[in-house]
Amino acid sequence: MRKKLQRKVTEEKPSYSREEIQWLLEHLGDPSPEIRDELVFTSLARGIQEELFSLGQFQFISEEVSSGEGLYKEIDSRGVSALKRSFRALIYANLLSADGNEHSLFYKGLKADIRNAMLSQGLYYLKKEKDTTGFSSQYGWVHAFAHGADLLTEVVCHPDFPGNRASEVFDVLGQLFKRITIRFTNDEEWRLARVLYEPILQGKLEQEQVASWIKTVDFPIEDKEDFYKFSNFRSCLLEVYIQLDQRNSLQDDLKEAIQSFQY
Repeated sequence: MRKKLQRKVTEEKPSYSREEIQWLLEHLGDPSPEIRDELVFTSLARGIQEELFSLGQFQFISEEVSSGEGLYKEIDSRGVSALKRSFRALIYANLLSADGNEHSLFYKGLKADIRNAMLSQGLYYLKKEKDTTGFSSQYGWVHAFAHGADLLTEVVCHPDFPGNRASEVFDVLGQLFKRITIRFTNDEEWRLARVLYEPILQGKLEQEQVASWIKTVDFPIEDKEDFYKFSNFRSCLLEVYIQLDQRNSLQDDLKEAIQSFQY
C-alpha cells in the first residue's frame, strides 16, 4: 500500500480509494517523518487543496479525524500521541479552510455537527496542549503549537466563526503566552501571530480590538521564565506589525500599541 501511495504523490491527478484514504488516516501520526510528512500529510493536504478527493471522501476524512475525542485524545501524553494530535490539527485546518472557501468544491461540505466540533476544538486546543517540542531528533517535526496556531487561524477566519467571540481568541492566546515557560525556538510565535494578522487582513478582526487587548496584557518579570514569556509575546507582536506594515495595512492605534508594549 505504501509504495502504491508513494507513486501517487508524483502523479498529476491521482485518485484514491476508500482503503487508501483509510491507510493514510491510520498513519497520520506515524513516527517516521518520511511516512508522516512526505507521504501521509502531503497526500491528504494535496487531496483537499487540489480537490483530488470526492465530496464523499472529504466527509469521510472529516468524520474519521474528528471521531472519538478528536484533538483531545491522550492530550496529556507526549511522543507519538503528540504527533497524532499535531498532524490531526493540520488536517482540521485544511478541512475548515476548504469548507469555508466559496470557491472550493468542498464549500460547506462539512456536516454541521462536525464543523462545530472542529471549530470548538480548534479554538481551545492550544489551551490544553502541553508538548512544546519543535523538532525532535527521534520523530522530526512535532510542532504542535505551530500546527495548533495554523488551525486556530482557520477557525477565526472561518465564515461560521462569529466576530463577537474575538475575546475568546484573545483569552486563548493570552493564557498560552502566560503559561509557556520556554523560549520558542522554531518560529512558533510567528505562526501564532497569524492568528491575529490573517483575520485582520480578511476583515474578521478589527485592529482596534487587538490594540485594546494588547494594552491589557502585562508580563511582570521576576525570573528568567517570566522573561521568556514576555519575549515570546513580544516576538509575536513584532511579526503582526511586520506582516501588516508590509501590506500597508497597519493602523495607527495597533501600531502604537505594539510599539508601546514593554515589561
